[in-house]
Amino acid sequence: MNNFRYKTNKEDLHNTAIENIFINHYMPAAPGDYVKVYILGLKYAASYTNNYLSNEVLAKTLNLSQEEVLNAWRYWEEQGIIKLNMGLAEHEKGSYDIEFLSIKEIVLNIKDAPVITDKYSPQRIINSRSNYKIKDMFEYIKKIAGREASQSEMFTFLDWIDDYGFPPDVVMLIIEDCFSRNKKDLPYLKQVAKNWYDAGINSAEKAAEYAARHKEKWQKYSRVINFLRLGRQPTTPEEELMHKWFYTYEYSEDIVLKACELTAQTIKPSFHYIDKILTEWNNCKLKTMEEIEAYILKHDTKKDRSISKEAKSSKSFNNFSNRTYDTKLLKENLLKKSRGELSE
Repeated sequence: MNNFRYKTNKEDLHNTAIENIFINHYMPAAPGDYVKVYILGLKYAASYTNNYLSNEVLAKTLNLSQEEVLNAWRYWEEQGIIKLNMGLAEHEKGSYDIEFLSIKEIVLNIKDAPVITDKYSPQRIINSRSNYKIKDMFEYIKKIAGREASQSEMFTFLDWIDDYGFPPDVVMLIIEDCFSRNKKDLPYLKQVAKNWYDAGINSAEKAAEYAARHKEKWQKYSRVINFLRLGRQPTTPEEELMHKWFYTYEYSEDIVLKACELTAQTIKPSFHYIDKILTEWNNCKLKTMEEIEAYILKHDTKKDRSISKEAKSSKSFNNFSNRTYDTKLLKENLLKKSRGELSE
């Protein structure tokens, strides 16, 4: 029987293989010190020369307490990627035979994977990838985002599938819709998903139809945004105002843009001023462009009359003839009166 060994006296020249699944799905959510314990332990597990290391030495090497090292081992055992056996317990308190499991094998043998008791365990993400549709969903999201989804994002997308009953296709449509409008923050994505769920979206067909209506809405919003030259996405209160104009007041784009034009007369056009105009028209029950233009003409005529009246009043006051006085004559009369030369 042959005995094969790779030997070198230079321990630092060895390599320690860390699985990408660990880096992508376990490391981000783990405490940093626990990651250090795992990697150092993995190095010694793969060592050709020395695979014994006490928790005391581990702790001193990593500048941690022994209690922190023990907590790290328990954490990784709960994650299901190591096994702790009490083989050395009689020689050293808290010492284990530590078996590092192949995470790839766990993924390829889902039926043998640890039972998930924590909804936000990385194992949930790993198990989900056995479904090729979910795996393709994550790959698609990675492509349009230009990066790997974070663990928090992955849990959120899986929650939509589990809690809302969304097929992976619907999740992809939500991401695509939001990213097309440069809305990429997770709280916004969650709100959109909640809106879709409330709207009864449970299939790709319904999602596509809903997305088309949503796209039409944003085309209307964009015309207002472009008129105001915002150079940014509207805030939530601004979105609510536009929704009111188009869907509560049921005004057409032409009418809303007419109100926008009137704001050009102000120093700084704003959503508030546009809303004031449109609310006034709605309160007056003006629904067509003809009615609105007649209202504007009537309002401008009244304004012109008021301005004309003020101008006439000002002109009449300015035409008032002021009295003039001869100062020299007044002085002479006062002197004569003091000498009795003038009568009362």
